[in-house]
Amino acid sequence: MKPQLLKLCLILSLFPLIFSLVSCQNQQTQDRGITITTNQSQSQQKQRRTALVIGNASYQDNPLKNSINDAEAMANALKDVGFDVILLENADLKQIENAIDTFHHQLKAGGVGLFYYAGHGTQVDGENYLIPVNAKLDVAEDVRYEAIPVGKVLARMEDAANQMNIVILDACRNNPFARKWRSSQRGLAPIQSARGALIAFATEPGGVAADGEGENGLYTSFLLKHLKTPNLDVELMFKRVREDVVQATQNKQVPWESSSLVGDFSFNPVTVAQSSQPNSTTAETYFKQGEDYRNNNQYDKAIAAYTKAIEINPQYAEAYKNRGIVYLDLKDYEKAMADNNKAIEINPQYSNAYNNRGLVYYNLKDYEKAMADYNKAIEINPQLFQAYGNRGSVYYNLKEYDKAIKDYNKALEINPQYADVYNNRGNVYRELKEYDKAIKDYNKAIEINPQNDYAYNGRGNVYDDLKDYDKAMADYNKAIEINPQYAYAYNGRGNVYSDLKEYDKAIKDYNKAIEINPQYSNAYNNRGIVYSDLKEYEKAMADNNKAIEINPQYAEAYNNRGIVYLELKEYDKAIKDYNKAIEINPQYAYVYNNRGNVYLELKEYDKAMADYNKALEINPQYDDAYNNRGRVYYNLKEYDKAIKDFNKAIEINPQNPYASNNKKLAEEAKRNQ
Repeated sequence: MKPQLLKLCLILSLFPLIFSLVSCQNQQTQDRGITITTNQSQSQQKQRRTALVIGNASYQDNPLKNSINDAEAMANALKDVGFDVILLENADLKQIENAIDTFHHQLKAGGVGLFYYAGHGTQVDGENYLIPVNAKLDVAEDVRYEAIPVGKVLARMEDAANQMNIVILDACRNNPFARKWRSSQRGLAPIQSARGALIAFATEPGGVAADGEGENGLYTSFLLKHLKTPNLDVELMFKRVREDVVQATQNKQVPWESSSLVGDFSFNPVTVAQSSQPNSTTAETYFKQGEDYRNNNQYDKAIAAYTKAIEINPQYAEAYKNRGIVYLDLKDYEKAMADNNKAIEINPQYSNAYNNRGLVYYNLKDYEKAMADYNKAIEINPQLFQAYGNRGSVYYNLKEYDKAIKDYNKALEINPQYADVYNNRGNVYRELKEYDKAIKDYNKAIEINPQNDYAYNGRGNVYDDLKDYDKAMADYNKAIEINPQYAYAYNGRGNVYSDLKEYDKAIKDYNKAIEINPQYSNAYNNRGIVYSDLKEYEKAMADNNKAIEINPQYAEAYNNRGIVYLELKEYDKAIKDYNKAIEINPQYAYVYNNRGNVYLELKEYDKAMADYNKALEINPQYDDAYNNRGRVYYNLKEYDKAIKDFNKAIEINPQNPYASNNKKLAEEAKRNQ
């Protein structure tokens, strides 16, 4: 349900080239944005394998969502099957040319070569071009000077005279520059493969392809699925990829290949002797098992599968990262942190690992470190929409709502079908009391994902704020129907019952919320409010105490416990709690009003007046504060000022239960002066 960005998908698989960089194992060097990784395996001892992998995303016009993820995933997969990989991300023209030169040099050593490109591509006069991130293409003719001709890549590979070449050009996005040109052709032009080469398009020549709904493009996701299948011939592998893509797109996208291969090739050859061994299962097989278990919430089995993959391949960064996701779901933050740290140690440019480690810090409420990791993830991959969404949530918790909205907007610009971000932006708008915008965002989240329990709950909260209780109740009911263990929805529905004074039902829902999550401070606080309304002050006090025990910075719980102390006429304790609430949240208008009520009871009118004034400064539409300040003026016999405040309270809220009667008393007192 993510955006159907169009791709001009050409995947060229020229099988005669692979590059071996240096003989030492696990060596990495950085040169002008090029990452060179050497991974000597048994398969390499028999056959040299070399790959150049390029992912471009950060285009000024029409940046791409998945190309960096695609390149990183392909690089990791190729390394797992014995390729030495040059990985280049967000490259300019010069960097790509240098990488091709390096690649050509490595290919001369022989073996199998593979070139993979994910990014924008175009055709002009029948020639295909790969577009660097810094290209300035005002007219079609500019591509000859600003872009890389595919023919140049093919020629350099052929010149290396190695045994077999595979070129995969996932240049499968619509040409963003075409609107500037007087004319342009759709997709990429067909290419005939040279002897000993295979060229694969992600869709037929001249066609466009879907970008995919996950972290990877549609074509590349299926390529990754089949690439490591043991002993699968490469031509048959591409056939399987084509079958999956055709089925997934309902025949709208049909991958296409041109092959002149001589001889057989499998990305993951397994000998009979190897397959007879008990440990012959590949790391990738265990990894895929882990994915299946994780997606079905079978966490123990997922951890076991990922662990086995890591035992076979201790440098399997993605396995560490995904095992960390499981530990995060299980709230085992220490292990989640360790796994993400290891993934980053293996691959310091692994943007998803930084993003996921940020999630661990976020859950630990270490917002500074979370922010640093999200910033790093975005620096590495400016199109990683999840990182923008997560950083927005940090800003939300820090109450920096403008920054939160900016990040959510960016995430949605990259991925307009990101339901969770619509939900989260709706939460911000609710805090800002921009209820129409909040409802619109929740509606969009539900449209994208009709089973989004968070969005139903969020929209229910807005309707509750608006006192539209029927709609609020319907949304909470739906959220609970989707997720019967959703504590927040029970709490929200309990709030509706509380407002409707259906206290037994409210308490039942709060009890359920606490049963599901015994550390849910809001549910204790809200149940305490009901007990206070029922004048069951002992129970109310116990719930307020529990809420504060769970969250010592819970200003609302201090406020509500202060109300109980006020009812019990324990004024010193009430003031102490109100002071604490104000210390935590100096903009908490209700607390100033309530502390003013204590001072009013104590006839300390100056202090009461100061607190009501502060409450009105924070919230000029606070009718109870006007009413209560009017009471101070009444007691001071300043009846005109009292009447003015009572009128203001009635203007703001014609249903205020006290202001009308207080106004009558003030008017009568004025007449009797």
